[in-house]
Amino acid sequence: MLPNLSNPDHAIFRDSDVLEFTYMPEQFNYREAQLKDLAFSLSPSLHGARPINAVLRGLPGTGKTTSVKTIFAEVGETTRRIVPVYVNCHSEKTLFAILSRIHSELFGHSPPSLGNPRRDILDRIGTAIVERKVVLSVCLDDANYLLPDKVLNSVLSTLLRIYETYPGAKSGVIATVSNIDTNFYKELDPSVMSVFRPMEIIFPSYTHEEIHGILKERATRALYPGALSDQVLDNIVNRAVSCGDLRVGLDLLRRAAMLADREGLMAIDTHHVDAAFEFSKHVQLEHLTGILTSPELNLLAHIAQRMIEDPDSPLTMGMLYDSAQMQMPISYTNFHKRIRKFDEMRLINVHHRNTGHRGKTREITLRYDPVKVMEACG
Repeated sequence: MLPNLSNPDHAIFRDSDVLEFTYMPEQFNYREAQLKDLAFSLSPSLHGARPINAVLRGLPGTGKTTSVKTIFAEVGETTRRIVPVYVNCHSEKTLFAILSRIHSELFGHSPPSLGNPRRDILDRIGTAIVERKVVLSVCLDDANYLLPDKVLNSVLSTLLRIYETYPGAKSGVIATVSNIDTNFYKELDPSVMSVFRPMEIIFPSYTHEEIHGILKERATRALYPGALSDQVLDNIVNRAVSCGDLRVGLDLLRRAAMLADREGLMAIDTHHVDAAFEFSKHVQLEHLTGILTSPELNLLAHIAQRMIEDPDSPLTMGMLYDSAQMQMPISYTNFHKRIRKFDEMRLINVHHRNTGHRGKTREITLRYDPVKVMEACG
């Protein structure tokens, strides 16, 4: 039975959109230094020069996308010298799709599909940049999704060398990567790196205090007064911090409020948070596994499989390495590098345990349900 949508007396939400991941806050806090670096990278374009290419590096939920969109929005409001183009590499994974996105921003409509689409689109883009005397700035959000089959290599080469075919055309690229180990000097051809040469902007994980401040500000805008007590907010913040992802906190706050609203209550209770967390905690898992490489996914899935097969026995580092060697080609160095990465990404916990006679061992546990991990690993 549908709730009484015509009766606002039991509404807990003032504006539920504020709790969506894609919401652009009016005041974007705790990333002032990164915004300043982004503005610096674009500043040459204000004088008609090529911008400084940049790589934004940080785990999911650290503000990379919001920072780019904030700067691009400011650019759109203050100057016509720069044409900012945002590309979501989750969905636009080919050179043709990215050129089509740029065409749409320049001309206000999708490109025609007749003739040689890629060459014709590039010709229209290059000609427009020169004739309009503008500088093209393209953000490749989650650019690591373009690494397979050297798509990123082709995209960067096309965009950054456009001046060779269209003299006077100026362009730059901002690439965001959630896999902090991505090494472009290894992934890209030397000829591409010679024109890319990006400055790096680091996005550290939000601190406990920063997550508290962000969630409190969002809750104030999203919910009516009295809907969220300090105690419940602290509960939500602690869970988000334990997962290491602000988006877990946003999703948890939204789901808990929906549960309270469904019960006709005007305030969120602890049991709403507990129930919502069973779903929200997997939001981060999907994002984290999405940025892992195939060998990393194989090892993570192997850990999950071991815990499904023998949930009551401790899994030590030595046991895991021995069994992993039987399932996949992996060196001792790469094994420990991947375990350290999983620990830093908060996919696993590594516990140090004394075994007696001054002996020590490290035990590994998953932070998530092993079945869910297997599903996320595909």
